[in-house]
Amino acid sequence: MPSTPTLVPDKNCWKQCTVADGGFLPSGRDYFRAFREAVLSAKHEVILLAWDLCETVEMIRDEKDDDGYPSKLVDFLIQVLEEKPELKIKILLWDYSVIYMAERDWLPFTKLGQLKHPRFELVTDNSVPAGASHHQKLVIFDGTLAMCGGLDLAAWRWDSSEHLADDPRRVSPKKKPYQPYHDIQTAVAGEAASVLRELASARWKRATGQALPELKASVSPAIWPDSVPIAFKDTDIAIAFTYPKYKSYPSIRQIEQLYLDCIHSAKRSIYIENQYLTSKILVDALCRRLTEEDGPEIVILLTHDAGWAEDMTMGRMRNRLLEKLREADEHGRFRCFYPCIKNGKEQQVYVHAKLMIVDQRILITGSANLSNRSMRVDTELNLAFIENEPKPYIQRLQAQLLAMHLHKQEAELQHSLKSTKSLIRTIEELNPESGNQLKPLNASCESDIERRLADTQLLDPDEPISPIHNVWGALKAQSDLYWHDQHSSPYLKGFKILSWLVTFLVAGLAIALFWKSGFSQEQATNLLASFEKKPGTVPLVILIFVVGGIIAVPLNLLVIATALTLGSWVAIACGLSGSLLAAGASFGIGHYFGKPVVRKVIGERIDTIIQSLRGRGIGSMIVLRLLPIAPFGLINLVAGVSGLRFKVYMVGTAIGMLPGLLAVVLTTNHFQKALVNPTPYTWLVFLLLAGLILGTAFWAQKKFK
Repeated sequence: MPSTPTLVPDKNCWKQCTVADGGFLPSGRDYFRAFREAVLSAKHEVILLAWDLCETVEMIRDEKDDDGYPSKLVDFLIQVLEEKPELKIKILLWDYSVIYMAERDWLPFTKLGQLKHPRFELVTDNSVPAGASHHQKLVIFDGTLAMCGGLDLAAWRWDSSEHLADDPRRVSPKKKPYQPYHDIQTAVAGEAASVLRELASARWKRATGQALPELKASVSPAIWPDSVPIAFKDTDIAIAFTYPKYKSYPSIRQIEQLYLDCIHSAKRSIYIENQYLTSKILVDALCRRLTEEDGPEIVILLTHDAGWAEDMTMGRMRNRLLEKLREADEHGRFRCFYPCIKNGKEQQVYVHAKLMIVDQRILITGSANLSNRSMRVDTELNLAFIENEPKPYIQRLQAQLLAMHLHKQEAELQHSLKSTKSLIRTIEELNPESGNQLKPLNASCESDIERRLADTQLLDPDEPISPIHNVWGALKAQSDLYWHDQHSSPYLKGFKILSWLVTFLVAGLAIALFWKSGFSQEQATNLLASFEKKPGTVPLVILIFVVGGIIAVPLNLLVIATALTLGSWVAIACGLSGSLLAAGASFGIGHYFGKPVVRKVIGERIDTIIQSLRGRGIGSMIVLRLLPIAPFGLINLVAGVSGLRFKVYMVGTAIGMLPGLLAVVLTTNHFQKALVNPTPYTWLVFLLLAGLILGTAFWAQKKFK
């Protein structure tokens, strides 16, 4: 029988403490305003832990919020430092991956990055495994007030709680409008803020080797922003973490266990708002509750369309898990919605919140998404309010959030929730036909291949990805078995030695070409252009394709760069031969080094993929190459382990890759012509060709689903 979850330190939480005063900031506007008020009230220090930071973000977008200080974050902080001679500001920012460079400030060239102020420190923190990130969002003022949740002081975060369509205030630092954005932050004062400062100090020490200095006892009154209503007082909370294993630091999965315990304890309802839904463990727990005859209602709010890149990865996993939830919903107690604004045209609200409410007596909020990354890979911070019975502050928050999404009065939502005793009935009865509304999200996978790929969870790994480290560790562990196999022939031993030499050569080239250059399209073009008239260019380009194929550089980038610099025929010849050599080399690595090595690279999901490949013919291999359903290098490695015949694999690869290769080269050729000779005819030919290729790809995906 479900009951209130028991909080156990080091299992489902880090510590328990008391909040003297607490409140919620249900929009970026509320958070930005409260942050400024708290900074202006602070006397000793401001400590900020961030995943992202934009120094030029405009914090004031409305005259009502104007406090007389500069609107831009960087100018605001500099002026405050000048006016407060005792105030120190310390910022700990994740030393982000290169994949985010295009959309983030380059710190060495920013005011904050160059600021030489005796009371200001900006530290970048890379103390996580490769592929992981510091995703905690926390700011502490004088050790007496803390704010944490899903929001960073970054671009594209500001929005009002009304989520107005086409709000002219909602623009990026480059004055480009962006879609409505929903998130929430929690403010806590008292002991909880002091305990959270301990976390900040531990993170600071992890990054710099030194903990934060102890704060001197202060007789000044506790800080509280005037714009934030106090929602609760003298309330106990639990603080929970996610940390990946890193050097001597252990893996911590308190947030995952906390979610599982709270899902298990639900009696009447589970209400979730989240950016992602890709954690199979958590979804399995939700499915088990749906199969119960008297289990809880489950309502989940997600983003409808997160963009093509996320739709190709996290979106496919989300769609698969939504299918499983609908399949488990034997009693009609599951709904999934996305918030949007419908005034003639429909505009989605991007859901970035990370929140769960259970029975109006349990509230979890913080930085963790319902993804494998947040449960096991990234560093995360969540706050949990665990009560034995429904509490007014949780009831009001749930009503406030639903009122925001449905454009209703909070009192109307509270009355409906109380009278219907049903989240689903309340939403369906009060959902308007226009304006802000919640629409059903009925997403699903388009093919069985997509389902198999999603079931592997490769698109949202549950452990940090460090291929070189993992492969090296696996090879070292397998060395005795590999080198001293009594049944190996001299020929095979010779092949093993050669394969090792090739592996080290590939690794060296990979480091030189990929990690140092980043291999953007511009860099690839410049590299190839420098070799255009030199002897040996074609073999070198083929070698680049081989290395790129093995280390998972997008091959289309190399094809485009080759076509632009060396011509279409060279691009086709180098692309096909290089890709085939890379496919053969990766197949050989998988085949000869075996499952243990590949398992180390991609995890336990290898068995599912092997099963899907085993016994396949040339036709299936062609489909795998034609449709963008799995990374090129991943298919190569697993195919070598799966027992798939090498001839079938190579013939299917050659036939399956050729159409796509020709399409990329042909489109690049006509795009180049349109740029060199921009006439209506050249652009029309390019657009017709691009449309034909996209249409064919869409047809093929439908044909083979």
